[in-house]
Amino acid sequence: MASLAHTGNPSLQYLMVRAELAQQSFQYTEFVIEMLTRLGQRVAALVGSTVHRMAAAHRQAVQDRMFWELALTDHRLMAELHAIQDYSESGQVG
Repeated sequence: MASLAHTGNPSLQYLMVRAELAQQSFQYTEFVIEMLTRLGQRVAALVGSTVHRMAAAHRQAVQDRMFWELALTDHRLMAELHAIQDYSESGQVG
């Protein structure tokens, strides 16, 4: 089997070497793109779950704030909240 160094036509040898380098470059580029795609998918999944958790926490905070505003306007509700707080601080279990 003849190597590239033994070919009789130097221009053919040049073209064969260029084709081999192009193929290696293409394979490397394809590998890098695949790795970046996988990384991007993982990052997108993590960001999506983080945003979902943050949105749920924000909704809960808004609901808590609305409940507190309502409690400030209704003395019966505020009395109920104080009773719950006193009960939880006393350490009694129902």
